[in-house]
Amino acid sequence: MRRPRRLSSQLLRVQLAILVATVLLGFGLALVSTQRRLDDDYQQRALAVARSVAATPEIAAAVARGDRSGVVQRRAEAVRRATGTTFVVVTDDRGIRLAHPDPRRLGQRVSTDPSGALRGDTVLAVERGTLGRSARAKVPLRAGGRIVGEVSVGIHERALHRELRAIAPALALYLSGALVVGALASALLARRLKRQTFGLELDELAGLLQEHEAILHGIREGVIVVDPRGRLRLITAEATRLTGLSGDDRGRTVEEAVPAGPLADLLAGRTGGQDELLVHGDRVVVANRMAVRRDDRDLGAVVTLRDRTELDALVRELDSVRGLADAMRAQAHEFSGRLHALAGLLDLGHADEARAFIAEVARTDVGLRRDITARVGDPRVAALLAAKSAVAAERGVRLTVDPATDVPDALVDPREVLTVLGNLLDNAIDAAADAPPADGEPTVVACLTAEADGLLLWVRDTGAGVPAGDRGAVFAAGWSTKAAEGRGVGLSLVRQLVARRGGDVAVEDPEDGRGGALFTVWLPGAVRAAPDAPTPPTRSDA
Repeated sequence: MRRPRRLSSQLLRVQLAILVATVLLGFGLALVSTQRRLDDDYQQRALAVARSVAATPEIAAAVARGDRSGVVQRRAEAVRRATGTTFVVVTDDRGIRLAHPDPRRLGQRVSTDPSGALRGDTVLAVERGTLGRSARAKVPLRAGGRIVGEVSVGIHERALHRELRAIAPALALYLSGALVVGALASALLARRLKRQTFGLELDELAGLLQEHEAILHGIREGVIVVDPRGRLRLITAEATRLTGLSGDDRGRTVEEAVPAGPLADLLAGRTGGQDELLVHGDRVVVANRMAVRRDDRDLGAVVTLRDRTELDALVRELDSVRGLADAMRAQAHEFSGRLHALAGLLDLGHADEARAFIAEVARTDVGLRRDITARVGDPRVAALLAAKSAVAAERGVRLTVDPATDVPDALVDPREVLTVLGNLLDNAIDAAADAPPADGEPTVVACLTAEADGLLLWVRDTGAGVPAGDRGAVFAAGWSTKAAEGRGVGLSLVRQLVARRGGDVAVEDPEDGRGGALFTVWLPGAVRAAPDAPTPPTRSDA
């Protein structure tokens, strides 16, 4: 099969064809323009000769007398030979020739119309007469203030052609130089185009474009392309959903389009880009940034974004279910042990001790649930506290509710409170279980207090605490003391949620000096205030 011509070769051929056609057209137009200029120049030369002849008193007087002695002919021929013109014709006021290069035409009427000059006008024209085509000038011949004839002087077109042929080679040489320069420029342009398109042909470029569109719209990941100057060049629909960027941001720099934060740092290349965990708004995103280079040229970077919000929520829910299952398994084991103890007491006939044992177990199990339901009006928050207490008990941690807890059943969005409280409790239980105190039982204390339309929430643990140098980084996405992949999201979500509410979150050391960490959260607008409720007390620190 015949191999198709390369794109650069096709472009070079087309450019050369256009260049040659342009040069030829320019050459033709230059010749036409030069010929017109030469016509004008020869007409002006003929006019100067005609005026000098018409200003000769001897010729004017002879024409006025109707002289046929040949004076006019001799003087006119002398002027013609001296000036190198083709002809000098003198006529009377009827257009009859009195002077002509061909003596045989004397006494005949001129072949061209003499009326313009006989009216007193100066006529410049390129006309064809008895001697051929020539540039000529006609002026009136006056004697005693009246027009007695005309003087017509012409230069044959052969003289024009001789001068035009003398000019043409230089003009052709100039245009040939321009053609060579244009050809070199076209070759350089074709070479540059080949380099910029990486040697791809038109069909290959079309195929790449189709594949590009199919891939971008066929994958679930969001894609953002950044050029070497830091400008956004491509933002897919999924990337718009995950980041809030839109098509209007294309062409803008990262600093102009993206607020300062982890996403802006990733797009600008200021942070690493391998499975970076970002929290943007209420979305958990896994981001990858890959620099693109070809032939040692920096082509920018491609950033892919994968939504992990639903997966992360499922993982947290699975952890909760697993924790509850473990707690139920432990409680079943404990309950089985209690039943064996109770059966032993009954078999030994200790009925009173058996009744006392049952009463003690009932008080222990019901106490926490009664304390939670008495202080927490929202059933979902109460259920979360009860479930987390079972998980904590399974891990050897005692979860208690601070006596100051007072949550009405009037939360604006209980899911926000569940997210904040659940994450703080999970971290606190992990910290207390991993680093039990030397002089007591691992403990987690939670407190929720409604103040006006806001909710003050704090969780304290007896774990290892948070070093002062890490208290700013503890809320960053991906930061965790655990080695497991995918951790370090919970506290980042808490910060994002609280910031969206206009609240604040902080971590500090407990005031009693017993170690551990105290996380405090303020959520304004989280509680629906009663219409006739009295003004609540001012918020105080936990």
